[in-house]
Amino acid sequence: MKINLQISDSTYRALVSGNARIKGSIGLVSPTEGNFNEHRRSEPKPGTRFIRLPHGRASVNMQNVRLTLNINLDESGIVPADVVVDESQVAGEFIESMIDEHYNF
Repeated sequence: MKINLQISDSTYRALVSGNARIKGSIGLVSPTEGNFNEHRRSEPKPGTRFIRLPHGRASVNMQNVRLTLNINLDESGIVPADVVVDESQVAGEFIESMIDEHYNF
């Protein structure tokens, strides 16, 4: 199937200039026409420190602290509640050390 796709000039230039893919979404205007909207790219704030965890990541900077966990319920040998407790403990220790070492509130 062929459709006509509209994209912004800046997105097109980025696609033509490199071999990278651009993340975004396609919305159909009709069965044969659509437009592409590039997802916003976010850069970490200066001074952000992070740690990778087996099921997520924790980060800290001068403005906020973030903990993200994603636990697949089909993962064998995993008790989700235990993962949350264990990885939260590791993240908490990391955040505490980063605040003590780098941010001195």
